[in-house]
Amino acid sequence: MKISLKILPYLLPYIFISVFNYYFAKLSLEYSSPFVFNLFRYLISSTIFYLMGGKLIINKRIISLSIFTSLSSLLWAFGLLYVSPSESAVLSYSMPLFSIPISYFILKENSSKIVILGAIIGFLGVTLYGLPLIMSHFVVLGAIYTLINAIFWALFSVLYRALKDADPKNVNFTQFLFGSIFFLIGSAFDFKLDPSQDFFIGILYTALPGGALAFFLWNLMLRIEKVPRVTVMAFSIPILTTVFDIFLDGISLLPMQILGIALMFIGILLSRIRKL
Repeated sequence: MKISLKILPYLLPYIFISVFNYYFAKLSLEYSSPFVFNLFRYLISSTIFYLMGGKLIINKRIISLSIFTSLSSLLWAFGLLYVSPSESAVLSYSMPLFSIPISYFILKENSSKIVILGAIIGFLGVTLYGLPLIMSHFVVLGAIYTLINAIFWALFSVLYRALKDADPKNVNFTQFLFGSIFFLIGSAFDFKLDPSQDFFIGILYTALPGGALAFFLWNLMLRIEKVPRVTVMAFSIPILTTVFDIFLDGISLLPMQILGIALMFIGILLSRIRKL
């Protein structure tokens, strides 16, 4: 049971960055619409990749990637209007269960039985964690937005893998540039902006470490390992996000939710076993 040493330098910062991304996004969305929020993120991120030497590439896969990424980001932001950061993280990370069949149909990547088992157990953990939320104060609309976001996240993750031979700087530059155009058009119909200090603090985090860097790291990981192995590792993020919610907001967990977190962790460990 081991994590590829090649992926470790990308995985650890990605996990750390992603845990806080939900909190800063929620902060910015108090002062902007989801379209405006993502417009700022994508414009800043595309500028970063342009300065890194990123070049525009146009083909069917990169256009599909850009569409799926933009829709994922938009639905994630709409979901955060209704749910807490930890709730968003838990529901978003249903993504690994979607990524396995999608990677098989698009890339013909076969997953081992143990990776599939890890994804199923991890998803069961997500379900157990989320049930009390749905049964109490949880907003169903926010849950729907966030779950659909997870499907689009799985789709663009698979396309990152499909584009593994392309220069990642070019892929990410094109992805964010096309996304910027999409969000610019959308902002004309759903414009809200209160340029407060908190808004810009949230934008800077979600556009730089939580935007350009996080997407770049995710892209690099999917160039190294198959989609199922990388995506199941993502279960570690809702676990850590929940831990921070406990310490920052003083939330308490039900026994069912504690069991759910334990199952997510078991799913991660199982996904790293090379053979059944």
